[in-house]
Amino acid sequence: MDSVLEILKYILPSVVVFFTAYILVGKFLEENKAQLAHEHRSKNQAAMNPLKLQAYERLIVFLERISPQQLILNNDINGCTSAEAKYIFSEAIKAEYGHNLSQQIYVSPQLWSLVKVVKEEVLAFVNTSEEATGEGASSVELCKVMVNRLIEQNEQPTQKAI
Repeated sequence: MDSVLEILKYILPSVVVFFTAYILVGKFLEENKAQLAHEHRSKNQAAMNPLKLQAYERLIVFLERISPQQLILNNDINGCTSAEAKYIFSEAIKAEYGHNLSQQIYVSPQLWSLVKVVKEEVLAFVNTSEEATGEGASSVELCKVMVNRLIEQNEQPTQKAI
């Protein structure tokens, strides 16, 4: 019995020290893991911020390019009918959108949804303007209708989105 007590005198403090060390080392490793995860997130954030800013810049350029006044200025529609001009405008909008599809990776889903809605609104604007010109109208008449409608509207969709 004395020998068991002697053994317990040595083993019991060793067990207490072991569990204390185990708990302390566990907490240290947990804190270290959390710190490494935080540093990793910070590095990723630092790498993503310039890409996000670039995506916002490109989307603003996209919205500017599909605005009705820029469509009129940037596309050669001289000598076209209003239907042909509508087709040229629609294709220009779709091409610009296609060039900027990859930007949705860097922006929020809400912003990307807004960009898609604006694109559809501008396409609808062009379509309804062309319908208002009547059959056989020239591209000049389509442009006049578009400009008059822009003047009547307080704010156009591309400017709201920007």
